[in-house]
Order: sequence, then structure tokens, then C-alpha cells
Amino acid sequence: QGVWIRETWVNLLTGGLLFLVRVALYAVAAMAAFRPSGWIDCSGLSAPFVQFLVAFLLLDLARYAVHYADHRVPWLWRFHRVHHSSEKLNATSGLRMHIVDLFQLTAIPILLFSVVLDTSSFASWVVPMALSLGILFDSFQHANIAMDMTKPWNRAFNLVLNNPHFHSWHHTRDGHLRDGNYGNVLVIWDRIFKTD
Repeated sequence: QGVWIRETWVNLLTGGLLFLVRVALYAVAAMAAFRPSGWIDCSGLSAPFVQFLVAFLLLDLARYAVHYADHRVPWLWRFHRVHHSSEKLNATSGLRMHIVDLFQLTAIPILLFSVVLDTSSFASWVVPMALSLGILFDSFQHANIAMDMTKPWNRAFNLVLNNPHFHSWHHTRDGHLRDGNYGNVLVIWDRIFKTD
């Protein structure tokens, strides 16, 4: 496809503008002195690796649930279909979204790590690393990369982690008619909830 196709420019422009909106939302939350004081005390999770594992798994499950709702709730699909309007997938396709999708994706970590969970005892790198892993896999799953499923490594990867092979058929204009591939990093949610 080449790197500088029209789709890429639209995705980068959309993603850049929405990133500025996201930064503004976080700034407003910070100015409002929004401090982590969630309902569930997580101070018992003292090991940073355990903190990361909990944060990562809950964030990934929450993103799965929201993505599932985006496809199954007609009102939400009206907005999410903007993401499915890409004619050619590449690593920037995850940046194309409606502002309602952006609000959802921005609200997930704010609600999860400030309202539901009290993560004030977490190591400073835990939540940013969990979020970064999701961003990395979002780019990877939309990338225009062929994965040879006859290779054992690719088959094993496909059982646990999202990838272009697993996610590519999810992208149709009629995404509300397709039931599957809602996971962000892990495909286990799709396998557990039978949406693979």
C-alpha cells in the first residue's frame, strides 16, 4: 500500500486532533484536583509486577467490554463505525475514531484507576505502562502485516495476543453485523466470551 496513502494522512490528522482533546480532558481533571481515591483499596498489592498485572488485565477487559458494546448497541455503533470507515488498514487505523469513542477510551482509565480502584500506592510506571501496551497493540493489530499461520510461533501468538491475522476480518463497514475480535491486547476475552 505504501506508507503515505490518503488513509494514513486522515488517520494521523484525526488521531492528532483527538490527542489534543484527550490532553485537554486530562488537564481539566488535573485542575479539578482529581486524586485517586477509588472504592477498592489496592494498597495490599505491594509488588509492582502484581500491580501491573492487575492494572493491565482490568484495563484490557474494560476495553473489550466497551468495544463489544460499541458493536452491539446501535446508538454506540453510529459513532464507532467511523473507525470502521478505513478502506485500507495500517498501523495508524486505530487513530481514526469518533469523538464519542475518544471519550470512552479516555474515561476507561480515569474511572478504572481513580474511581473504581485506589491506585495511589501503585508504582509510578504501572498505569502508564499498561496504557502504553494497549496503544502498541492497537497499532499492531491494525497493521498491514501478513502472519503465516503455518508457523508454530504465529499460531501460539494467535492463541493469546491480538494481531493483524486475528483482527483483520473484524474490520468491515458492517461491523455491527460481525460478532467478534473485540479484544485489545489479549484475545482470551474473545475466547472466554465466545466472540472469537
